[in-house]
Amino acid sequence: MGGTYYTITPVSVRTLTIERPQFVWGQGWGTDIQCPALMFYVEGGGRRIMVDTGCADPEWATKYHKPFTRKPEQDPARALEAAGVNPAEIDIVVATHLHWDHCYNHELFTNARFVVQRLELEYAASPHPIFANVYEAPTTGMAPAYSNTRFEVLDGDHDLADGLKLIFAPGHTPGMQCPLINTAKGLYYIAGDNAPLYENLEGNRFGRPIPGMIYENLGTYYETFRRMERLADHVLPGHDMKVLDQRQYG
Repeated sequence: MGGTYYTITPVSVRTLTIERPQFVWGQGWGTDIQCPALMFYVEGGGRRIMVDTGCADPEWATKYHKPFTRKPEQDPARALEAAGVNPAEIDIVVATHLHWDHCYNHELFTNARFVVQRLELEYAASPHPIFANVYEAPTTGMAPAYSNTRFEVLDGDHDLADGLKLIFAPGHTPGMQCPLINTAKGLYYIAGDNAPLYENLEGNRFGRPIPGMIYENLGTYYETFRRMERLADHVLPGHDMKVLDQRQYG
């Protein structure tokens, strides 16, 4: 992984109320949870990297997806400023996947390279019909938020920089990629929606991990989890409020 150490700062740009079973397969029917939409700012070795870029605005989300709340301080530009991040200074934006709540606000990062997996970009253009809306796919008549983004396309695992590797991690989506980040406290893995909550990692009486209910291939999902467990010392879920209990990791 190399010797460069990084720090990781989570940034919340939304709070959504969602049915718990959507994130934890078959668990907690009739109960809701509050979950954030998270960006992760990664800094080290003179590099500034953003992992995911947040969601649409509340009006658009209410019309096409799910209503959510956004406090003034969760406006993406304000939230980044509060975290000490100047979007124009970001070198690289990593798209873990291309669902609507992870790939908006690209226009803020005016000087960044954008990287995505080839398989994700191809699938997002014409996904299975049940997933078309979450991608805002052209097959729905919408233009995805990233339509004007010029991506660098990756195929599989990729050494992004010294101490920072992108792991091909299909499961939630066919072209998911998850950063594996070297820090002073060990290797951190940003799991994105493969593990939206810590509860997915902890398991239950049937074993661990517990997948969510949104996935493209369950067998591949489990293989990705097993690889994650082999690689990582620490895992950061993609939508858990507890991630925000700590301002910075690493």
